[in-house]
Amino acid sequence: MNQYNEVVLNFLNKLSVIDYKYRLLEKDKEEFNIFSALHKENDEVRLHSRFLSVLLSPESKHNKKDMFLKLFLKTLSIDNFETENIKVYPTEFNKSEFNEIDILIINRISKQAIIIENKIGAGDSNHEDRGQLEGYYELIHELESIPKERIYVYYLTVDGHLPTSESLGKYDSLENMNGKTIDYEHEIQNWLTLCLHECITQPFLRESIIQYINLIKQMTNDNTNIQERIEIRNLISSSDETMSSTRLLIENFKHIKWHTTSDFWNELCSELEKVGFTISSKPTEANITSTTHYEVYKSSYKTSNDYGIKFYNSSNIQFFIWNGTGDDWLYWGFDKKSLSPEHNLNLTTYLNQNPGFFNFFEQENYSKYFNLVDDENIYFPNFTLKGTFDLIRENHRNMMISNKLVPEIIEFLRFII
Repeated sequence: MNQYNEVVLNFLNKLSVIDYKYRLLEKDKEEFNIFSALHKENDEVRLHSRFLSVLLSPESKHNKKDMFLKLFLKTLSIDNFETENIKVYPTEFNKSEFNEIDILIINRISKQAIIIENKIGAGDSNHEDRGQLEGYYELIHELESIPKERIYVYYLTVDGHLPTSESLGKYDSLENMNGKTIDYEHEIQNWLTLCLHECITQPFLRESIIQYINLIKQMTNDNTNIQERIEIRNLISSSDETMSSTRLLIENFKHIKWHTTSDFWNELCSELEKVGFTISSKPTEANITSTTHYEVYKSSYKTSNDYGIKFYNSSNIQFFIWNGTGDDWLYWGFDKKSLSPEHNLNLTTYLNQNPGFFNFFEQENYSKYFNLVDDENIYFPNFTLKGTFDLIRENHRNMMISNKLVPEIIEFLRFII
């Protein structure tokens, strides 16, 4: 081991000591969170959209009338939006979405509307004739007779990434629909902090908002102890060597991500071929670069995570393993049109025995997330997530591919053919 490697290793060891110390302190900290106890933290429909819409609605039981809504409008710099006669969907009493729109704020008297598309664990649901956001924008215009210039479309995500061009359709950008991207770490957390100031004398409401903010911090990896951050900063700045080591890691981490992602897809292809599948397409180097070199704060970077592997078996059933768009975990599925009549019959029987087996359907594709625990889920745009970060280790990649991902598809196929 050369001298420079020893410096880097020593630096990493000191980081581990800091991490270990604060993990011990965390053990005594109260961690109960009602939201994560009742729902998966990435459940955008039953958890996030419903809670946000309840706070936004003047009709909800928080008894703040339009106070929270006004603070939300202020956070997004939306002026001249009339808050009397407002309806927010879903509601506290009717938890159904309005025409599949995650959150709709509408004033049918003043003819104004805000559409919020909430993307945490799903890609854009586009149709053959138009994209998802394009469709919602035109639906509210046509169905509610609201002028397009009075409809605002916001794309809410964890990391502030852009919607796909397919979702935007003919409008090309959110700005052409009077909107923009917003994220949980900034706009939503800032708004909730303002809401907290208005419910000091309401302990149940205040505690609910605090717990939800804590959940957001966990989702956005913003839940480290401030003193821990300061200690890490002090370690980095303690010498020229540790400064250089940190810079080396930062400058090269995007390349580490690239090679990890590339190796994963190549090794996954090899395992699929080994068990009898034929690969028809796989990610390109440009695909991987788009994902691993993308940084939200650099507006010149464009990213599309809409790629994966397409493959088929000896019965010509067309499968895919997909990275997905938006905030999707790695998922898999197949083209229903590629099934024979006998396979279709077997599929129907299987789905009757296993209702809800597939997470989502798009045209003729049946898709589902891999059956993994939270710490194993894979999302390549975010290497701070444990499931993605652990793929840097070759033995972990091999275990995931050979013991979990490919066997899950083979197990399903066993019931169909």
